[in-house]
Amino acid sequence: MTPPPSARTTGLDRLRVPRVAVWGTGVEGREAAEAALERGAQVVFVDDRSTDASELPVGGVEIPVLAPSALAEGSFDCIVRSPGVSVYREELRKARASGAEVTSVTAMWLEDFSGSRVVAVTGTKGKTTTAWLAAIVLEACGLRVRLGGNMGTPLTALYREEPGDVYVVEVSSFQAADVQVSPPVGVLTLLAPDHLDWHGSYDRYVRDKLNLFDHRADVTLAVSSASPDAVASTARYERRILYGSEGRVVVEDSAVTVDGEPVLDLTRTALGLRGAHNLVNLCGAISACLLETGGIPKADALAEALGHMPVLPNRLETVASARGVEYVNDALASNPAGTVAALRTFAGRRICLILGGQDRGVDLAPLLEELHRTRPVPSIVYLPDLGDRLCREISASGSSVECRPAPSVDEAARIASGILGEEGVVLFSPAAPTPIVEGTYVQRGAAFNRAVAELVSSGS
Repeated sequence: MTPPPSARTTGLDRLRVPRVAVWGTGVEGREAAEAALERGAQVVFVDDRSTDASELPVGGVEIPVLAPSALAEGSFDCIVRSPGVSVYREELRKARASGAEVTSVTAMWLEDFSGSRVVAVTGTKGKTTTAWLAAIVLEACGLRVRLGGNMGTPLTALYREEPGDVYVVEVSSFQAADVQVSPPVGVLTLLAPDHLDWHGSYDRYVRDKLNLFDHRADVTLAVSSASPDAVASTARYERRILYGSEGRVVVEDSAVTVDGEPVLDLTRTALGLRGAHNLVNLCGAISACLLETGGIPKADALAEALGHMPVLPNRLETVASARGVEYVNDALASNPAGTVAALRTFAGRRICLILGGQDRGVDLAPLLEELHRTRPVPSIVYLPDLGDRLCREISASGSSVECRPAPSVDEAARIASGILGEEGVVLFSPAAPTPIVEGTYVQRGAAFNRAVAELVSSGS
């Protein structure tokens, strides 16, 4: 029998119950299962693809993999959902009604580290870059920083590391939706429609995002002033500062300024960042440091630290340049807002844009508007399914943007290279999530990189 909420434990000790179901068999799910086994629980995996006839080894134990329908039995004390599993799934609703506790690794980690210095970064786009930059800026202050979360390092890994002075974590809307403890410091990069199939509506998407900050009265929050929706939806937070186009930390006259004082000369700092949107992300990172420490690093330490930041893979990453054509991997651009930012980064150059992927019904109007005003007029090589819809809308608008279909990422790279010839940018910026059959954005980005390497080596 699950204890009442007032008697429940917190953090990973939520798993100290007789029966635990872990919905999801990825890295995070396996680590959650191992944590439950260590606490004496009987564990099963739940997976949408399961036929109830398979097992997965974890910690020397073969764990059964069951279909989601198994949750209807009502025999589990705790269910740990992976981020991709919507909190609104009917199976979870029924499990809660039968007395099961539903939680996530992110929720448990925030509970266990509630007494630590934590900076949590979320937003529709820019959160990974902002989190990386925040870690660099805080390290320039002499702090030991631990970085993890949605960017690929599971929060469970932070339990095994030496304690840090401060933790910087990237949190997706999937992860934020059911947390019950908020970090002391937060950053909201921007808000735009995304993951509507998971959340059900844009209003609920925004509400689920902001749930990350709603469980602590003294949370301090840095919000991008470049995002009207982010500014409007966070007006109720009393300890909020703005950054970006206006606020305490802004870019003006080729410098980053804090409260009107220049702290970083952008003309003399070799940043591994491209595009105006990433300068806004830099302002967000400096804002996080300001809120966390009450100050920022000295100018020379800040410039040196940022000058050593590597280009992040799959984020406006130039993977090759050959015969006048630059090949750019922006596979992480999983919604139109990211692709709009990518197009603006290469303004004034010939662009052949490769896009497409899982169509979640997101409004394409902002991307269409950007394509219509981009000069020179770009070309598009599109992949199903979102690419099909976008090109139908382009055709209906009477636009002069050329659209050509491709069955795969590697074929799209070949077609795009042929369109440009010897001048321009082949930009892989999908504006949509990676289809399940293609794996993750990392795998999709790797496919683009391999295709480009073959094109360059063959002289095509």
